Amino acid sequence: MSNVFDEINKKHKMFKTQSVNDDVIKEAENKLGRAFSDEYKKYLLQFGAISFSSTELTGLNIEKYANVVDVTLKEIELNEDFPKDCVVLENVGIEGVLILINSKGHVFEWQNNSAIKIYDSMAEYLSSKL
Repeated sequence: MSNVFDEINKKHKMFKTQSVNDDVIKEAENKLGRAFSDEYKKYLLQFGAISFSSTELTGLNIEKYANVVDVTLKEIELNEDFPKDCVVLENVGIEGVLILINSKGHVFEWQNNSAIKIYDSMAEYLSSKL
């Protein structure tokens, strides 16, 4: 997945927060009652959170609006049908569309109580943003 981040850096100015450690990740998973995918954990360990161009991924070590725990808990509170194995990867900010990632690393588009799988991995999703 690091190749995707290299490509992002070449094409866009990437903002990143401070990375986190395994303890911070475990604490976040416990608060959510959900497991992060291995790929999402690697992202958190390397970056904490990133934004580039018009893409702003959730993460840790960032304010509430993009903090994966805060954003996901808010969505769970608002919608009892929110998928049990997912967290918010990105709030697209258009017509209520959210991008979710599950514990297996699959990426979904969530809108109107419907989750549609759009990518097999976070790396594929990010590659589509280039």
